Amino acid sequence: MQSQDEHLTPIVDAILRYLHSHPDAADTVEGIAKWWLPTAWCVDVRSVQHALSRLEAQGLVHRRINADQHEVYSR
Repeated sequence: MQSQDEHLTPIVDAILRYLHSHPDAADTVEGIAKWWLPTAWCVDVRSVQHALSRLEAQGLVHRRINADQHEVYSR
């Protein structure tokens, strides 16, 4: 059985790769799950949220509230 950290590592890595390729990218958790990760993965939004929280704690992504009151993550 995979630990939470092992489960999140591929998601974290994929988000970082996406941001490296698209440095100006910004999206919601739902958008990141749908557009930034390989579609074959079928990753749930909760796992993406946990991965983003880890990246935010490390200072690798930033969360802001946009004009529509949605949380948006970017580099």
